[in-house]
Amino acid sequence: MCLAPGGLFQKPSTTVRLFNRGDYYTAHGSDALFAAKEVFKSAGVVKMIGAEGKQIQSLVLNKLSFESFVRNLLLVKQYRVEIYVNKGTSKFNDWVVEYKGSPGNLTQFEDLLFSMDVVLSSSVIAVKIGRDTKNKVVGVGFVDVSERRLCVCEFSDDDHFSNLETLVVQVGPKECLLPGTNGSQEFVTIKKVVERSGVLVTPRKKTEFSTDGLAQDLNRLIAFKKGQQENAMAMPETNLTTAVCALNAIIKFLELTTDSSNFNQFSLSTMNWSQYVHLDSAAVKALSLIPPPGVTTTQAHHSVIGLMDRCKTPQGHRLLAQWMKQPLRDLNTIVERQEIVRALMDDLEARQALTQEHLRRIPDIQALARRLLKKKVTMQDLYRIYQVVKKLPQLVKCLDTPDQSATLINVLVEPLKELLTDMLKFQEMIESTIDMDLVDRGEFLVKPDFDEDLQEMRNSMNSIEDQIKKLLSRVASDLNLEAGKTLKLESNNQLGYFFRVTLKEEKVLRDNKKYQTLDTNKSGVRFRNSALADLNSDYQHHKEQYSEQQKAIVAEIIGIAAGYVSTLHYLNDVLARLDVLTSFAEVAATAPKPYVRPIIKSDGLRVMRLKGVRHACLEVQDGVSFIANDAEFIEDEQTFHIITGPNMGGKSTYIRSVGIVVLLAQVGSFVPCDEAEMTLVDAILARVGADDCQVKGMSTFMMEMVETSAILRKATCHSLVIIDELGRGTSTFEGCGLAWAIAEYLAKEVKAFCLFATHFHELATLADEVPSVVNKHVSALIVNNTLTLLYRVRPGMCDQSYGIYVAKMAKFPASVIQMAHEKQSELEHYKNFDFDGTAEERNKIIEDVVTMGDVNPYMVSGRYSVVASYRDCCWSYFGEGDVENIYPMNWYLSNLNRELSWLAARVWLISQSKASICQDSSDAMVPASEVVGLRLNRTSFRGLVIGLCLPNWVRDGEQIIAEFVSSCKGLKDIHSDTELNIRLKELQCRVKASSNLYVQALLASLPS
Repeated sequence: MCLAPGGLFQKPSTTVRLFNRGDYYTAHGSDALFAAKEVFKSAGVVKMIGAEGKQIQSLVLNKLSFESFVRNLLLVKQYRVEIYVNKGTSKFNDWVVEYKGSPGNLTQFEDLLFSMDVVLSSSVIAVKIGRDTKNKVVGVGFVDVSERRLCVCEFSDDDHFSNLETLVVQVGPKECLLPGTNGSQEFVTIKKVVERSGVLVTPRKKTEFSTDGLAQDLNRLIAFKKGQQENAMAMPETNLTTAVCALNAIIKFLELTTDSSNFNQFSLSTMNWSQYVHLDSAAVKALSLIPPPGVTTTQAHHSVIGLMDRCKTPQGHRLLAQWMKQPLRDLNTIVERQEIVRALMDDLEARQALTQEHLRRIPDIQALARRLLKKKVTMQDLYRIYQVVKKLPQLVKCLDTPDQSATLINVLVEPLKELLTDMLKFQEMIESTIDMDLVDRGEFLVKPDFDEDLQEMRNSMNSIEDQIKKLLSRVASDLNLEAGKTLKLESNNQLGYFFRVTLKEEKVLRDNKKYQTLDTNKSGVRFRNSALADLNSDYQHHKEQYSEQQKAIVAEIIGIAAGYVSTLHYLNDVLARLDVLTSFAEVAATAPKPYVRPIIKSDGLRVMRLKGVRHACLEVQDGVSFIANDAEFIEDEQTFHIITGPNMGGKSTYIRSVGIVVLLAQVGSFVPCDEAEMTLVDAILARVGADDCQVKGMSTFMMEMVETSAILRKATCHSLVIIDELGRGTSTFEGCGLAWAIAEYLAKEVKAFCLFATHFHELATLADEVPSVVNKHVSALIVNNTLTLLYRVRPGMCDQSYGIYVAKMAKFPASVIQMAHEKQSELEHYKNFDFDGTAEERNKIIEDVVTMGDVNPYMVSGRYSVVASYRDCCWSYFGEGDVENIYPMNWYLSNLNRELSWLAARVWLISQSKASICQDSSDAMVPASEVVGLRLNRTSFRGLVIGLCLPNWVRDGEQIIAEFVSSCKGLKDIHSDTELNIRLKELQCRVKASSNLYVQALLASLPS
């Protein structure tokens, strides 16, 4: 017998095939190995089956394991699932797809998934690229089956699909359909963009992305309003021709028109994604917005959503996740949410009643409404809806107090009152049809007075119940127990009626053949005797007959209840909104230090003043005493903050804290600050972390460049940009040069509010170039050779990274720490510097260099010679002619040597590369050489000087280096290239041959 069909076509690794064998399921090949590791955590359960030479791995799954595995595949792993069934005979196999599902298409698995009250939302997008006369047009279709929504939108985009990535983050689809296959470059690029947000990509035929049959399908699916023309193609949304083609692909993929319960149930609208703050996948990851896979509820503080989610209902959980990924740009909506959060924070009694009593017992109304629409509900489901309706008066009473906020009354209380009125008839219908006396026993039956046959069956069931109760007394007497206390009569849906005694009384059943034990657990021993077994059998038989007889009545009740589906959707939305805002209030009120309401404005001078900023996730962790800091941005005054400081000093935490505060503020929540005032931002862009993506062939540095490139394209003056440790993934020279160029561009050109954390301390000099750049550092102390991190953000720059001290804190071996100190000392102070010659020759060289520096007008800044500054430093270490203290002098000399080598390098450029040095576009041009080759502006030259000299800088020489850089500004006063060449060639004679290495590095960095 061939168990695994060999004729099936190849499948992607993200698709799992399972085979329905009736009482069990099987997986084969790679799927068997995968299932074994996921379900049983071991490959030892996999068996080899088949004839020798044709054996294949096989795994058997019982129904319980199958259901758990499928839930994990669809909801956690984001895989596709295909279930096959054999339509042939045992001799001739004919395996065909019985049903299939994917993260965005859960329709055929609804009964399995929703039976467990799983909190999920499945939605699908499809993307098609079109062209207008100039630009690339991205058409997107979106379908959310659970909310009965069809959406379309079109927009222009760049070659990196930056706007598409933002939309994917905002709508949070589970699956994305793309036309064609992996062959086209466009497909590959979009696939990478979508997968960065954790969305499964499914290729579909290009022919599905058309308007074929679209008009007919939309006319069936759309719920037209009363008086509206029932012609979908007359709606303005269908004018977005590229987007509706994408929408048509989703309709075909989900097979929406094959299920009549979908007819006239969907709305069609245009997605206005520009109403939300721009968030890309890098920002979501940098701010730890979404819980990482595998995080449990006890680790909620590991993400912002996990921290803020104190919701009690499934619909509340879904809406909160949606809101957190869609920060608002509309001030009125933000203020509305803030006002409700404030009212709930102030009303402790109402907030506690909502969280501990009312909201906790509300089921997933959206899921129940969907099942009601498909006529798949039970009487128990209708009773659960009835319980929600019955609770509405208590909710209204809880919120509708005399001193309550008018905003809360209008947004939440009044809709609840309207819903209570709309659902009144439903409540009356349920109360008149369901036998409430049996509900407490878990039985949901129609009242017997609806039908004579039902009444007769009910009388028989009551008679049996009376006999069972009498039997309890006889058994209690027989066992010498007290009925209702030490011996109890109980029932459930699985076993029916049974007796139970505690484990303490279990000995009365030993060796007593009149009683048969059903099971034993910590609650006691469940058992029956033959009389109870017979009565229970009769009762279950009558109960089944009763259920069969009431089917027609139940079907009629369900049909009437289905008319309330739209009202239930509205009720679901109102309760979800109440749940989320209550959650915001609960988090804000119960934080270690209560959150505050941010003052937000939409226009005027752009500012951001945050006092006492705290990291929302870190401050709630056990054993953490968080150090709060301030952050202030003012348009044109201080927009760009360069933050330096030691490793582990809190730089990353600080910049993330500001990003989280801004996000929470524009979601409508209170924020973890002492005071907060800010102007609305249009985007939160981030480049944080040092991750790679080996699966996609992207190194750490490449990931840095991709994310930073996106920031440079998207950022505007209204954005918040967060950059941490840019440039670490390549050489120090290139890293610093890139960091400088990017920082300068953001500060001077974009003028966005930016937090730029770095270990390139040399970037601090950018504050001398751009007035809006400010330096800050996180403070630390070294006491008794031990590093103490203070976590305070203070003005000014930090001159050390304290990396060796952090290594010491990480318990590095003492020998490694000692060697690191020695190498650091050698590199910084050049103690290995060796000079051939006598002391007299050494001093003569120093004197010559000093003299030459004194007469060189191009080495003077602020009327004071840079070389003279070196000379003073040298003489401060030793007296004239003191050969014993030559090492400090050599250190200063070698630093000067490098500076002069840069001037020599410029001579080399002029003479060998025929390059000219020009000023910024705003400055006059310096006279050029006769033959002009490469051109290098003054700003770029200074940046390259800083980047390439970086490894040889030392802390004590920073001021002198800064003066040297300032002296470069004086180059515009040069009157003759000839004079420049003569002067610099004289200095070139005094530099070492190593200067040519610097020149080569400079040439390699120049634009071609």
